[in-house]
Amino acid sequence: MTRELRELLAQLNQAKTEVRSMIGQNKVDEADKRMEEVRSLQKKVDLLTQLDTEDRENLGVGGSGAEIGGQKGLESREDAELETEYRGIFLRGVRRQHITADMQSVISEYQRRTVLNEGQTNPAIPDGDLSILVPKDVQTMIHKVSRSLDDLSEFVTVEPVTALSGSRVLENYGTMTPFAVMDEYAPVPEIGGPTFTPVNYKLKDRGGFLPITNNLLQDTDQNLLAYITNWIGRKAVVTRNTLITNLLTTWTKQAMSGLDPIKKVLNVGLDPAISANAVILTNQDGYDWLDTQKDSTGRYLLTDDITQPGRKLFRGRQVIVVANRYLPSEGTTTIKAPMFIGDLKQAIVLFSRMFYELDTTKEGGDAWRRRTTELRAVIRDDIQKWDAESVVFAQVTLS
Repeated sequence: MTRELRELLAQLNQAKTEVRSMIGQNKVDEADKRMEEVRSLQKKVDLLTQLDTEDRENLGVGGSGAEIGGQKGLESREDAELETEYRGIFLRGVRRQHITADMQSVISEYQRRTVLNEGQTNPAIPDGDLSILVPKDVQTMIHKVSRSLDDLSEFVTVEPVTALSGSRVLENYGTMTPFAVMDEYAPVPEIGGPTFTPVNYKLKDRGGFLPITNNLLQDTDQNLLAYITNWIGRKAVVTRNTLITNLLTTWTKQAMSGLDPIKKVLNVGLDPAISANAVILTNQDGYDWLDTQKDSTGRYLLTDDITQPGRKLFRGRQVIVVANRYLPSEGTTTIKAPMFIGDLKQAIVLFSRMFYELDTTKEGGDAWRRRTTELRAVIRDDIQKWDAESVVFAQVTLS
């Protein structure tokens, strides 16, 4: 397929999308006028396709849809050009439109580059089906949505991985030893080596589905992508936050009452290297209690972070708030709120494959009954405890 033909196909797909959007908005006259351009573009595409086929036959290349020059021509394509073309194919898949053999080749090449050295690729995609990686620019949009929310993964160590299982050897910062003094002509003294902790992981598939109405599928690419990325971004944050809070609750609880035990954790309970980077993660009950504590002069103990408005600090450590529904307190008459004090980046490692995959269907689930298209998103990750001594699980009595 020539570049000219690819550009025409992109224009044709965009024009068809606009017509569908106009029909959905009941702008029939405008849609009818726009259809004239669609017919004109379609005719040009048909003519160029015929010329392309004749050129292939003259060059001795079969008409099976392979690129002139074979796979080599596809492999030599610039990343930016391939990304643009793949994005269009991705949207066709979401809309359950026909996936040609040429498009299959683009998908294979894009995934080959994306998951290079991963040791596996995704299966070929039947016509109208989608089970492919989300394009990089769309993943960037998803990450922007996630960062705009309260994503706890920014406080833990995130380790990108390509293999579905494996291990990492990580060094505990709190047990590092200094270099030894070296005298001239003296033998180099041995020093205590750093403490390394092997952490094994095994990625798990996690997914959810979203019904998409036909009106949305007929909308513009921008609106469709905004809807999908917003849903995936929020779903991913809730998933990661739940994984992190569930793992934190496996630490041994330490009953505490008042502020002095919390101060003691920061002063003595944690290694100074850990305490310097510590945060306090609690739920809404715990935060409300901290926010009402005052010193002997009547000043509130929580202070504002002048570098980031809205952020609160306790003795210079950031206070992170999680909703009660995800991190509940215990008790009814006597409330005990959870507080995790320490360096979460030393405590937890989130292994992530860093890719999102999508599937769509019109027949599975309730899609056929509702006359909708169901979209399923899949992420792969695992979460493991690293340095248990870098966090203290305090259960603070509030009343």
